[in-house]
Amino acid sequence: MNVTVTAPPAKAHTLRAILLGALAEGQTIVENPLLGDDQLHLIECLRTLGVSIERESGRLIIQGTAGKFRPVADTIDVGESGVAMNTLLSAACLVDRDITITGSNGLIARPVADLVAGLRQLGCEIEYVGAEGYPPVIAKSREIPGGTTRLSGKKTSQYFSSMALSSPLAKSDVTLVCVDDMSEKPYFDITAEMMEKFGVKIENRGYKEIRVHAGQSYRGTEVRVEGDYSSASFFMLAAAVCKSRVRILGLNGSSKQGDIRFIDYMRAMGCAVNWEGDDLIVEGKALKPITVSMFDTPDLVPPLAIAAAFAEGTSEFANVGHLRYKECNRLEAIRCELAKMGITARYDENLVIEGNPAAIHGAEIDCWNDHRIAMSFAIAGLALANQDITDPACVAKSFPDFWERLEAFYRA
Repeated sequence: MNVTVTAPPAKAHTLRAILLGALAEGQTIVENPLLGDDQLHLIECLRTLGVSIERESGRLIIQGTAGKFRPVADTIDVGESGVAMNTLLSAACLVDRDITITGSNGLIARPVADLVAGLRQLGCEIEYVGAEGYPPVIAKSREIPGGTTRLSGKKTSQYFSSMALSSPLAKSDVTLVCVDDMSEKPYFDITAEMMEKFGVKIENRGYKEIRVHAGQSYRGTEVRVEGDYSSASFFMLAAAVCKSRVRILGLNGSSKQGDIRFIDYMRAMGCAVNWEGDDLIVEGKALKPITVSMFDTPDLVPPLAIAAAFAEGTSEFANVGHLRYKECNRLEAIRCELAKMGITARYDENLVIEGNPAAIHGAEIDCWNDHRIAMSFAIAGLALANQDITDPACVAKSFPDFWERLEAFYRA
């Protein structure tokens, strides 16, 4: 099999560009945006806050508000998007009236207590509508007063990104203190990079203390979104499990995306991975087990778990406890679905997979309403007979045309 595919636009870059365009002064044009469910929910929520966002062919045109939102309704609904919930919770503190933020039944079961506690330390007034620690919430602040906040980074760096993105519009300087070790650091790096593109700088002191000076303003700009390594990992995985050659277009070889590390993981497992100009070439070989920490690259655990299932021997993925708090408990989802395929996996804070390419077989896969579970196990189906994905539509969260792009592998 010899396949050429193009990586979809980066999810994290698109989300940040949309929000920053809304917070900026003047017009922002986002070229090559990803328009998955998360982005579409964020766009609709910002429109409810009074932001003009127009879609043209291959781009978004955003008329910035300079952080002065004029909502047309009292409630914004983020659907299934946890990142939209986290991001908008800080931004909603800038609105000049009470705003309720809610979401789907699955979303309101995901805790926001850490972020709410962090914002309250900055002087923001936020109330829970129902269960303490969970959405829906009401932002009642009218402003972000500023100051110092201390919170944990073990679950996600999204809380730090959320507060940092809105902090330049605070009344006084903001200092974010991570009391332990921030997970998913590369996503915070993307936040800082995108803020700088819009004219704002922050001080990052070893991910332990982040300082954002008040009085700065975002300036509208033009941004072209680079290719997404999280999504491209599925194409690399296809090369690995099918022992094929895949050329991937549209990636940035010097990207700050943490998931660029999938290249290193594939090499460590025996694949040949090389650049030919701006194209990434992945050639699958007999796979070897791997032992690696996934603290900063949690989104890569599902595809890497599939690669480990096809590798003879024991693979171990350390520091994965925070995967319990994603769209589903991804550790349990991986364990359950691999068991259906004849592969043993177990987990605590680490995930251990006993790879057995001779025993692995197709099965009916429950996606757990999780896009990364669906796509990872679908790629396994390229190399196995009778692999059935029960909820294919859930991939729309991050990769709306995944199934169309996968057709290139069936035609090869």
